[in-house]
Amino acid sequence: MQPPTKRGLTCGAMGALAVVMTIFGLSCGNQGDDKLKAQENTTEQPRQQASSAAQTQSGPSAVSQRMSQAFSDGKYVYLFFYEAGNPGCETMEKNLDSFARRTKKNVDIIKVDRKDPENTDLVTKLRTQTAPIPLTLLFDPSGAVVAAYTTVISEEEMDGAFPSPKKAETLQCVRQGKGAILCFSNKEMTSRAEVRTCCSQAQDALAGKAEYINVDLSDPREAGFIKELRIDPNTAEPVTFVINPQGQVTGKYGAGVQVADLVEAATRVVKSGCCPTGSGKTCPPAQPKKK
Repeated sequence: MQPPTKRGLTCGAMGALAVVMTIFGLSCGNQGDDKLKAQENTTEQPRQQASSAAQTQSGPSAVSQRMSQAFSDGKYVYLFFYEAGNPGCETMEKNLDSFARRTKKNVDIIKVDRKDPENTDLVTKLRTQTAPIPLTLLFDPSGAVVAAYTTVISEEEMDGAFPSPKKAETLQCVRQGKGAILCFSNKEMTSRAEVRTCCSQAQDALAGKAEYINVDLSDPREAGFIKELRIDPNTAEPVTFVINPQGQVTGKYGAGVQVADLVEAATRVVKSGCCPTGSGKTCPPAQPKKK
C-alpha cells in the first residue's frame, strides 16, 4: 500500500469556498482545513439566499430579479459588490467590463452598490455588509457559490474560475453531504484498471456516503482542475484524491491504494484551520491510522 503523501496539499483547488465561509460568517475552524469548504450548511445557505432573494422581499430589487432570471436561464452569475470611491473596486469594475465584452461563457455580470438602500435586503441576506471589497462571487446556474474573491482579479482568473465538468461534479457531491473519490488516470497506465476497480469497490462499501469520479488526465477540459491539485499530467501511475463530506482533502494515493484506505479517508474529519484561496499556505491531510 502507498500511503497518502506527506507533502501539503494546495489550498488553491476549490479553495474559494473557504473564503465564502469566512465571508458569510461561518466557522472555518470547526469545519476543516482545505479544499471545497462546501458542506451543505455553507454553500447551500448562500445558494438558497441568493436564488430566493427576489421571492422573500416585499419589493424585489432589480438585482434580485436579474439573478433569478439568470438562474432560470441556466446562466452563471458574477455578482460584484462595490462601493463608490474605492480604488480597488474601480479597477475590478474595469476588469469585469472587459471580461464581459470578450467572454463566450454563459454568464451574467451583475454589479451591486453595497451602499444603495435598494440593495439592503440582498446584502443582508448574503451577509456581505462588512465583507472586504471589492467582493466578487461566482454562482453556478443552480445558485451555488463556486468561487469568491476579495481582491482585484484579472480577466484570466475570472475565466479560470468556472469549474470543469469533473470539478463541478465534485462540488455537487459535497453540497449533497457526500465525500468524493477522484481517480486521475489515462488509458495508457498499466495499473489503471486495478485502481479504478478499487475506487468502485470503495464507493460500494461507503453505501452512498461518497461518489467515485474518474478524471481523464488527457482531457483538456480538466487541465485547470489537474493543475490546481498539483498533479503531474505526465505521471506514470494513477493518482487518487479523497475528499470527505466536509470538503476536506483527507488522502492522496498512488497505484498501491486499497479499498480500506479510501473508505477510511472518505469518512475522516480533519480538525484544523482552513486556508483561504490565495493565502499561499498549504493544508496537509491527516496522517492515516496505523494498521
